[in-house]
Amino acid sequence: MPTHAAAVRPTSGEPRPGRRLRLFHFDIKTYGNYGDTLLFEAVRETFEGFAGGAAFEVAGSRSLRDPVGPRLVDHINEHYDAVVVGGGGLFLRDTNANARSGWQWNISLEQLRRLEVPIVVFAVGNNRFIDQEDFAEPFREHLNLTLDKSVFFGLRNHGSVRTVREYVDHDPERVEYQPCPTTISSYLFPDLYRERLDGRAGPAGDGRVLAVESIVGKRQIAAGFDRDRIYADQADVLARLRGEGWELVSVPHARADTLFGDVLRERGLVDSERVLWGSRDVLFRGVQDLADLPVILGTRGHAQMVPFGMGAIPLSLYVHHKTRYFATDLGHPEWALDPRADTFTDDLYATIHDVTERRVALRAELAATRRGLYDTTLANLATIYERLTGVAVAPSFTPLTPKERRLAARTYDASLEKARAEERLRTKDAELGAKDAQIRTLGAEVEESRASLRDFRASLARGSLVSRAANRARRLVRPR
Repeated sequence: MPTHAAAVRPTSGEPRPGRRLRLFHFDIKTYGNYGDTLLFEAVRETFEGFAGGAAFEVAGSRSLRDPVGPRLVDHINEHYDAVVVGGGGLFLRDTNANARSGWQWNISLEQLRRLEVPIVVFAVGNNRFIDQEDFAEPFREHLNLTLDKSVFFGLRNHGSVRTVREYVDHDPERVEYQPCPTTISSYLFPDLYRERLDGRAGPAGDGRVLAVESIVGKRQIAAGFDRDRIYADQADVLARLRGEGWELVSVPHARADTLFGDVLRERGLVDSERVLWGSRDVLFRGVQDLADLPVILGTRGHAQMVPFGMGAIPLSLYVHHKTRYFATDLGHPEWALDPRADTFTDDLYATIHDVTERRVALRAELAATRRGLYDTTLANLATIYERLTGVAVAPSFTPLTPKERRLAARTYDASLEKARAEERLRTKDAELGAKDAQIRTLGAEVEESRASLRDFRASLARGSLVSRAANRARRLVRPR
């Protein structure tokens, strides 16, 4: 069997693409949430690395949360071969809430109908929270139109496939399975992947190193989750582990994660911290930071997926459907623990010990699972290319070299800065438009005041004439 790094290289003599397709990617670029930071770049690299880079080129992009207007649709129709929407948990009604689609992609039904090039929905997830209200209109109509215009509609876990199919009016089997590219990070960044973690054996040399991240947000609180208790319960378990000699590493993925980090620091439970948000160098550094951590406990979807993609054993709390979906796809639904269970702390403590004791066998098992996700991804890319061109291509993949990755990081940063500048420009334009409207309103009010003043003067003038006439009349009739 080939080595991990060699497995991604294309084989000579296999069918090659006839031409490179130009793709327009609706994405999200941010340093505020590491899952999104890495995810959309991973999508781009997955497409561009397929078939040695000869099949796809992501030649343009725009934030999927920005409104899509007719000028952009015309530009895409004229200059691109297909549109990629993904990845991410885009099926969510209240993040980027809009009445155009009912989910995060901010394109109206009108503009979606005008889009002439095929759509590729890639590694998107149903991100509805536990007990969250259903999608708002026009979600169902928009979803079905998007599906009709798609050559591939791939969702990132089987739970999303199943639940999104419930909204499909016809041919629900067209909703397919496409793992999140972050789950195959070891194939995207093979030089950063570590086959063995001998250097991270823990203070006692027995692998007792645990990375932790946690966020219980307003949506979970609305569903009845007790944030303070969940944080405290986790801290109690971690304190018990720390007393046994474990090393604890805090890995906040976003600013909101720092609250849990503060709870741990107040109890003296953090040995080190690797901050994965807010820094311009975090795009690939985050992958490297996670590559030598054997076990991670988190609540975010990508606090599972990215570490798993680099070889870690992912444990999570069942505070969102997506954490249970992913654990189930790995064949270990028991790794998504319910913090509302009466036995939660005992279950968490026992599970951490169990996976650590079996870490060598589990790491090998998960490597085989990850290889299956990788093979599925390449097969899907071959299907997408064939559906777009009619040409069959043998699946293969070439990752970026370290030098190319550095260039990709600079391009990502420049693109993000450009997007921010465009947003500032749109904000200024809106402010100027509001000022222009105010000036026009003020001008109308001034003109109205002037007209009123003219009427008043005319009235005064008429009143003066009448007064003079009355005076003359009185003089004429006054007795002499």
